[in-house]
Amino acid sequence: MNSSRTWKSGEVCQASGEYRCQACHLAGREVVGAFEVGKILPLCDGCPDKDATWRLVRAAAAARI
Repeated sequence: MNSSRTWKSGEVCQASGEYRCQACHLAGREVVGAFEVGKILPLCDGCPDKDATWRLVRAAAAARI
């Protein structure tokens, strides 16, 4: 896992869970998305320039069999 727990739009998601857009968070907006491992992290619908830095705020629980 990335030591800063942040990834940019267009990068491959390395950990399933809930992510927050850092730019929106700093601007007082709360844009959160749930992303799965292996998927490409999207652009942010809440950001004016759409490019986002996503921060993992809650990792998904491991599935039990």
